[in-house]
Amino acid sequence: MAKKAKPETQTKYRKGRSGLLFAILAGILIAASVVAACTVFFRVETVTVEGTSRYTQEEVVATADVEMGANMILTPGGQIAQRIYEALPYVDQVEVKKRFPTTIHLVITETQPALVLQGTASAWLLDAKGKLLEPVAEGMDTSGLVQVTGLDLMEPKQGAQAQTTPENQGRLNGLVGLTQALAGREMLSHITTIDVSSATEIVMSYENRLSVKLYNNVDFDRKLRALEQIVAVAGENGTGSINMKANDRVIWSQGG
Repeated sequence: MAKKAKPETQTKYRKGRSGLLFAILAGILIAASVVAACTVFFRVETVTVEGTSRYTQEEVVATADVEMGANMILTPGGQIAQRIYEALPYVDQVEVKKRFPTTIHLVITETQPALVLQGTASAWLLDAKGKLLEPVAEGMDTSGLVQVTGLDLMEPKQGAQAQTTPENQGRLNGLVGLTQALAGREMLSHITTIDVSSATEIVMSYENRLSVKLYNNVDFDRKLRALEQIVAVAGENGTGSINMKANDRVIWSQGG
């Protein structure tokens, strides 16, 4: 025959259960109060901008299209950043900072034109990452930018990433990989022309005095380290051609 629980044990059990329910309810009430307070007090009243020189603050704020009076916590920072990035071609990155209780602060990082891609139908300014900044207008000064030939864009759209036909995508990928590596090693300003007309190799001119050949699918950073060594040996007046297509060899033919 089962023993009945003692009255004092039952009383402790009821007290423990009541305490647990009270703690749960208290937690729910506290959470609800916090949410309610955030909803009532944290409202967007101000949008500020830093880091832009090409666009005015008014342009950036208008493009961001932040809803005034909206709840700060629920305001979607990712969507705001994407609107700015897509609408303003010279914007490279957008950081959306929520400065409570009432301010959305936009930190803009701008990009700069690095390439002029001359196609058969049109020419476009691109940054080193392959973003289409704007078509080249008549009379536009493109001196100092790398002149790129041998590739046609497919349906170019300002602010979008450059695209080409599927059969030529490898050439475009090689171009972008190379220009990013050049920019990373601060060598892009020394390059005057890049030819990507070949399906397998890239030919570029270093300061109009050294012609450099390399495959379009290699470890560009490793190849550029080797190029830096050749340039140092060649000196400021060195000329000729540099063949970097071999895996572990660099052939420098002086003069020409």
